[in-house]
Amino acid sequence: MADYFDQSGCDTIELVCVKVRQLSGGLLDMFRISLFMFIVFGMFGVVSFYLTPYLLHKGFEAGQIGTIMAVGALVSIVSQPFWGYISDKKKTVKRILFLLLISCLIASTGLFAMEHLLLIIVMYACYMFFSSPIGPLAEALSLSYAQEHRREFGRMRVWGEIGVGVSALSVGYLVKAVGIDKLWIIFLSCGAIAVMAALQLRESKVTPAPVDLKALGKLFMQRRLLWLLLIVLIVGIPHRMNDSMLSLYLKELEAPESIIGIAWFFGTMSTIPAMMFAGRLFRRWNAIGIMTIAAVVYSIRWFIYSATDSAAVLIAAQVLHGATFPLFFLATIHYMMTIVPAELRATGQSAFAVTFAGLGGLVGNAAGGYAIQLFGAGHAYAIGGALALIGAAALVGTYLYNRRL
Repeated sequence: MADYFDQSGCDTIELVCVKVRQLSGGLLDMFRISLFMFIVFGMFGVVSFYLTPYLLHKGFEAGQIGTIMAVGALVSIVSQPFWGYISDKKKTVKRILFLLLISCLIASTGLFAMEHLLLIIVMYACYMFFSSPIGPLAEALSLSYAQEHRREFGRMRVWGEIGVGVSALSVGYLVKAVGIDKLWIIFLSCGAIAVMAALQLRESKVTPAPVDLKALGKLFMQRRLLWLLLIVLIVGIPHRMNDSMLSLYLKELEAPESIIGIAWFFGTMSTIPAMMFAGRLFRRWNAIGIMTIAAVVYSIRWFIYSATDSAAVLIAAQVLHGATFPLFFLATIHYMMTIVPAELRATGQSAFAVTFAGLGGLVGNAAGGYAIQLFGAGHAYAIGGALALIGAAALVGTYLYNRRL
């Protein structure tokens, strides 16, 4: 009897130790991926928000800047699915992320060194080939961690938004202190820290199934996925235009770089509640319904931008970012997970990013840059508001159609 209790006690202690190791390992994974999201999205915030004023400082016009951004978006259309497929095929995200980060930093040195428009376009294309897949791959890894440890994806993804906000605010004041021409030093410093954080990541144990080209072809033959991506494109065009052109709009209103940082700080910090509590929303609301609400708020946001020429109003309206991008993004990912096989999740994530950031950026940056230059920001944002309304109407139609199935 004593031997039985001794053995039972040992088994219990061993079971407890296993559970503790699993819990501590899960918490460590959560910490590492959250830290990486904070750093890498903060790094990209440097270029996303300050490359436009940097190019203005070099003497380029709005149309030329829009062309530069559009070429980068065009390259991302190819690079994101390419690296997503490589990641799925090789069953590694960590090593791909490390390779992309190193290559991205090398390309950025050429980008900041160039002076002529054509050379800047070429180097920005190289930079985007390596940088644009990093975000989707990091998000795919976060999704796998969330499934593996039964955590909410939004609670990890929110650290990317916090990183963007902190970066936008702090870089704005840094640039004001040291000059916009020192932007390259700030970016490379952030990049070096991101590389060190990437080395601490662990490959997820989720999605062990192999991927093949036949399965990949079937994925993009799904009518529901293609329709979803079309809606994502419609809503994404004005969003991506704003990502690049808000800084230009504020500079036209003679706002300093620190104001640009404050505007994006308010915008990104407003996403925290939505990211943190999105899980509760999805338990009560349909993903399509949440996307529709986000599209309607997008429309309101862009119409406010179109009706004002006050920097203060633009900054205040940035708070609506919290009810637009995170809700639309998380709801789209949530819905996409129901129609994309687990072994193609990184590819599916890249398809979303290609559509929203790639195609949306291509049209939004090229057309938006020249529209602002020729007609003014008000007209450009009014078109954006109309596109968001079209996207909302399409989502309502999708919801009604799905109810009939």
